[in-house]
Amino acid sequence: MTWASLITLVLLYPGISLAFMEDPSKLSDIMTNDLLMITLIATIIMQWGLFLILFLATIREQTGLHGIGFNRSHRIYLGWGIVIHTPRRIDFAWGLSFLLAANLILAGLAWGLEQVGLPMPGEIALLIPQDTVGRVVWVFVSITAGVCEETMFRGYLMTRLRILGKTQSWIIPTAISALAFGICHSYQGIPGMIVLTVYGVLFSLLYIRTGSIWPGIIAHFFQDFLALFIPQ
Repeated sequence: MTWASLITLVLLYPGISLAFMEDPSKLSDIMTNDLLMITLIATIIMQWGLFLILFLATIREQTGLHGIGFNRSHRIYLGWGIVIHTPRRIDFAWGLSFLLAANLILAGLAWGLEQVGLPMPGEIALLIPQDTVGRVVWVFVSITAGVCEETMFRGYLMTRLRILGKTQSWIIPTAISALAFGICHSYQGIPGMIVLTVYGVLFSLLYIRTGSIWPGIIAHFFQDFLALFIPQ
């Protein structure tokens, strides 16, 4: 199941993204509100489906989610044996600080790409819903992306590549994870894939530095959520 999960994350998921890659400049011609809602809901379902597969894989590997970075959390006991795991205050501090620093770096990268004739596609803003229902759906998309993508590309992929490669180095797992993450955002065009690949490297460094997946989830959620209010 480990190998099947890795093949899905490294080959199948990025491959499907490339297969449906579209010129961002054509979004205004094809993206209706109904198609946007279908796309967002399908994304939520698909990513939580992948999360479930990885969760089952960690159970079979006898590590559970704590083995991929969910080990550091604040526990809230509700009684009757029910425990809720939530991020700690330090996780929010790490996540929000990272978000600010990373966006400064990415803004500089985007500017550099624009100077060499690879501007970021402004049409991506068309993927942000403008109606009330759509914006509510976008909040769930943001939560989904934060939890599922960080679990997939940082928590699971990086740790399993490191274990299977029998290495203490994070270099190859980081490179593969970041590249897969960037390709899965191929709908943003070549400049978008470059920027998101670098963003993947930064998320990996955050994961390695903190030893926890929570800061990445927090930063990832707010990155997408704030797109409702701040142009990306």
